[in-house]
Amino acid sequence: MALACSIASIILQDLKQLGPCTPEELVQRLPTYTWNQVFSAVDQLCRDGRLTLRQPSRFEYVISLSSVTTSERRNSVA
Repeated sequence: MALACSIASIILQDLKQLGPCTPEELVQRLPTYTWNQVFSAVDQLCRDGRLTLRQPSRFEYVISLSSVTTSERRNSVA
């Protein structure tokens, strides 16, 4: 479970710093993790409402921080 939390934290930090990306780009940004580990963490983060997975075109998906997460972070900093 600690490994899953670590991956989730890294994914959230990566998206915060570098912005939205495709699943393939995210896997390339995290070379120490397998595709399955990244996909599983993204799935859980989407279910928790911390990430959003959009399909802007027929064969493309984009992962981004959810707007709720972004606004909650702004409120905590203020």
